Amino acid sequence: MKKFLFTGVILGTGLLVACQPAAQQAEAPKAEEKKLSAKEKFEIALANQDKYQKACSNPNQLVPEGIDLETFKKEMLATVKFPEGGVVGKDIAKGEKLFGDPKKGGKSRRGNCYACHCGDPQIIACGNIGPSLRGYGKRGIDPKDTYIRIYNSWAVNPCSVMPRLGYHGVLKPEEIADIVAYMHDPNSPLNK
Repeated sequence: MKKFLFTGVILGTGLLVACQPAAQQAEAPKAEEKKLSAKEKFEIALANQDKYQKACSNPNQLVPEGIDLETFKKEMLATVKFPEGGVVGKDIAKGEKLFGDPKKGGKSRRGNCYACHCGDPQIIACGNIGPSLRGYGKRGIDPKDTYIRIYNSWAVNPCSVMPRLGYHGVLKPEEIADIVAYMHDPNSPLNK
């Protein structure tokens, strides 16, 4: 009887010890998650593809299979968050700074528009992936449309290569509004 009781205590203790690390492991991802930097969280978010990102990432098709483009655009438009003060910000200088400085290149982690677009005619170091933004404010484009394109370009052009800067939280709505102000202001270097 003592042998049976002793064996039961040993097995019970072993079982308790074996279960404890599993509980600690279950808590470990939460602890690691709290330690992630904003950049790491952003990279994880980009790696977790939604149905539209998966469809747009398929290199073997021109139009995403199984995706209705009108529904796609409506769902992307529904993700756009507008700032309280309207789509045209008040801080043009901040908008210019967020637009980017080609001299900083990849170090400009916010808008960095010069990586893909040309802007100020005095600056020849600019990208050619996206359209030129020189004279943008003279084109008669509605500032709300500009805001939407910057916040989530897929609401206008599904599967566009333009980063969805608001959608992914790279820029806040107020920051996008300041970029819109910079792009549409007649005194902006873009529009001279």
